[in-house]
Parts: sequence; structure tokens; C-alpha cells
Amino acid sequence: MKFLLLVESYLKGLKNNAEDLKLFIEKRSAGAKKIAESTTKKGKYSILTAIHFKAKEIPYNFCHKNYNSEGSKAIEEKADNCFNKLKSWKNMSQREFQHVMGQLEAYGEVYIRSKETYEP
Repeated sequence: MKFLLLVESYLKGLKNNAEDLKLFIEKRSAGAKKIAESTTKKGKYSILTAIHFKAKEIPYNFCHKNYNSEGSKAIEEKADNCFNKLKSWKNMSQREFQHVMGQLEAYGEVYIRSKETYEP
């Protein structure tokens, strides 16, 4: 049970705590950069993974500047825009698909984190 509470505290933000959301964005951004760098070095089939994680850089930067309650609507709109682009996924190249999916993931996870709360 204690493990589940610990996991829950990492997956959901602390209620009304902007610093918690800011830290979440910083940690996720750093992780995405690390994966993008390592997969770029591997090359070959890992390049699609590198594209996916590199695409998260701009969304995380945007979210870092707009993580307050007023910015939440702007983050939601960015995620919706990515989702709308994915409606024509059948016509996308692998590169474009991975790029848009990476962006959607970054905007989406920050938006969802800002809405879900954990109260210890």
C-alpha cells in the first residue's frame, strides 16, 4: 500500500503547488533530452526515437513558461493542435509522425499533471 501511495505521489501533482508542476516539467524535460542524445548517438533505427524525444524540447520550454493556471488553457490548445495534426497520420512520414507524437505527449502530460492532484 505504501508503494502505491509513493507511485501516486509521483504520477499526480501536489494540490495547488506550482513549484511541484515546475519541477515535474524540468525533470521530464531533462529526461527527454537525455534520451534524445543517447538515441541520436546510437543512430540507425534509434533515430525515430531521437526525433520523438527531441520534439519534446519546445513544448517543455513553452510549458515551463506557461505552467500557471492562466497558461493551462494555452497548453491545452497546443495539445489540441497536435491532436488535430494527427488526424491525418496516414499521410505523414515516420519523421513527422514521431515529431508530432512527441509534442503531443509533452503538452498532454503537463496538462494532465496540472489537473490531477495528489493529497498525502
